[in-house]
Amino acid sequence: MKKILLALAIFIGVLLLSAFLYFQLSACGIAPWSCGDYSSGQTGNTHKIQVGSGPEDMAIDTSTGSSRIIVSCVERRKKAEESWGFYQIYPASNSSRPLKVLPEGLRIFPHGIDVETIDGIPYLYAISHDRLDNAIEHRIYRFHIMEDTLVLDDSFTLEHPSLTGPNDIDVLEDGSFYVSNPMPSDNPNETAKAIVGVKNGSVLHYDGQGNWKTVLDDMCYPNGVWVNREASCLVVANGGCQTVERYPIQENGELIVHEGSSTREHGIDIPIGDNLMMDESGILWTAAHPCPLKFLSHAKHSHKSSPVQIFAIDPVTMKTHLVFQNNGDLINAASTALRIDDRLYISQVFDPFVLVVEGIDL
Repeated sequence: MKKILLALAIFIGVLLLSAFLYFQLSACGIAPWSCGDYSSGQTGNTHKIQVGSGPEDMAIDTSTGSSRIIVSCVERRKKAEESWGFYQIYPASNSSRPLKVLPEGLRIFPHGIDVETIDGIPYLYAISHDRLDNAIEHRIYRFHIMEDTLVLDDSFTLEHPSLTGPNDIDVLEDGSFYVSNPMPSDNPNETAKAIVGVKNGSVLHYDGQGNWKTVLDDMCYPNGVWVNREASCLVVANGGCQTVERYPIQENGELIVHEGSSTREHGIDIPIGDNLMMDESGILWTAAHPCPLKFLSHAKHSHKSSPVQIFAIDPVTMKTHLVFQNNGDLINAASTALRIDDRLYISQVFDPFVLVVEGIDL
């Protein structure tokens, strides 16, 4: 019996030592039990714009002649009443209203979105996680943007075995796109693996002609994707590794992985970076989730806080700095950040509003 207890003690000791050394030496993984103070400090005027539940992603649309923000919304708390939709926010007035979706009766659970004009037609692309009884089917829908109405392009809906849990999408003018796969399946254990640094995520390329290819693998919870058209580079938020990375794009859409660069070169950690958005001045923005356990708690109970951080990134040098953070008294579980003039629009994973922070000056 003593030998068994001794062997068990040695095993537990080795396990704890391995975990300690892993977090000390590995470039990826964030300790889920660590959570600091993310007080906002001196913050400009803030106000909320009401939209649908779970405004996870935003995209700029100019097809109507003026700029508006399209927001993808879905109720993500499991015990809440099912709801979904797309909203529009007009920055000139900071007003919002829902977009009509045709055909009526369509069921979609929108997540990452992007707006792109292809052959003169403005489209909204939307990742959807279609909930079935015992599984989730991942699809990408495309809508024709017509004033205040989104009309489904029923000839385009995409499904593929490689879409194991898509999160963010960036579409190009030729109809090709990049999409992130944070995990290889919907198993909750895969999320835990990503948090501690297991590289089980990927980024896919779709060529617009029906062909799919994995262009990045061994990623740790990759989330936001954005293409720098001018420099022909793909930028990816490699969330579990607490970094945003940039890779040159080849003519066939594949990446030159060995020529990648990273925000880590500037000594800034971006813990579980979410969607990526470019503003009018050429600055790239991402929201981050620094406290995984608090995020999971907030997912179950809206009154529980989930701190947020917002980072601004120079897409050329990858130099990064923290612009805004909050412990959850203003907003929880922020997922997308977009700056327009001196205002920062911040969306989130669960609660039904977009936060506007005035007076943002870089």
